[in-house]
Amino acid sequence: MALTLLEMISDAGLITRNQFEEALLNRVVYGGKVGTSLIELDLIDEETLARFLSKKLAVPYVHPDQLIDIPEEVIKLVPKGLALKYKVVPLRFENKRLSLAMADPSDLRAVDEIAFITDFIIKPLIAPELRLIQALNNFYGYEINERYQHILEKMVDWQGSAAEAEEAQRVHDEHIDESALEEAILVEEEAPVDPYSMTGISDALANARTREEIGDILLGYLGHVFDRGALFVVRGNSVLGWRAIKGQEELKDFSQFSLGLEESSVVKTVVEERSPYLGGISNKGVDAELIKGMGGDPPHTMLLMPMQLAGRVVNVLYVDGGVKNLGERMNELNRLVRKTTLAFEILIRREKILMS
Repeated sequence: MALTLLEMISDAGLITRNQFEEALLNRVVYGGKVGTSLIELDLIDEETLARFLSKKLAVPYVHPDQLIDIPEEVIKLVPKGLALKYKVVPLRFENKRLSLAMADPSDLRAVDEIAFITDFIIKPLIAPELRLIQALNNFYGYEINERYQHILEKMVDWQGSAAEAEEAQRVHDEHIDESALEEAILVEEEAPVDPYSMTGISDALANARTREEIGDILLGYLGHVFDRGALFVVRGNSVLGWRAIKGQEELKDFSQFSLGLEESSVVKTVVEERSPYLGGISNKGVDAELIKGMGGDPPHTMLLMPMQLAGRVVNVLYVDGGVKNLGERMNELNRLVRKTTLAFEILIRREKILMS
């Protein structure tokens, strides 16, 4: 649905081609539904998006007010695990028919599984992903991460009749480097001997089809080679946790980690100067927060590498420890960062191909 939605909105003239590119990049790098990226980038307002979806998919849309006061007996009809898995919220139940608010009513797998488990007839309704996350937090205790919380705080609540769509404010002219894409696509077909070698990582990244797969590949490599490794996402004036591993065990709740870029820190230096950092770290200020987020043990030496996409730093890679000296790993990690950036670009190109 996400790809079709973005294409439909572009074809309808609600966003420009450059805004299309920006929304696609935002979704691939940061995840979530494309509608969330459109709202986050102020390219379309919430109600215009919902009404557009409703008309195009011929599915009734759910006003945010309908997601506020839902009877407890209705909520209990969908188990918590199932609701969180598919990000759905039950609204009404009548004559074995369960009205279900969904971000993607065309997800037949979700509809079929929920119908099978609950033994109800499912009537899909559509609601923006952001409003569903808000409702899931209210009724099922879903923890809203900082990104979504920030977007929700910016959104204007729906009141009364539909509002006019706001004019798009963001226009970006950055384009994917064609020669870099060709280099990434021309991966050798020779079977890797070691899945954690650069050849093995190259093969895996070249075949990754989602942001989550890229994260899995990187985390597996970092956990195999280093004592600790982490992937951060750069958003505005913050660096947010994405995935982290320590002693081959993934750190739980790392996605809730947040580090500000207003004060001086090694992370701020890496992001602003767009260059690696190799060295020690103080146990003061913002740097102390980084140490705490990585498990609380200050490393003797650590390495931070920026990942750039469309002209800006979008991710930061962190490692410490390992058998080899980190300085000896610089070239290897530079290659890894480049290959990861190309993998993201290939995701974008693949989605464009599917749209054409």
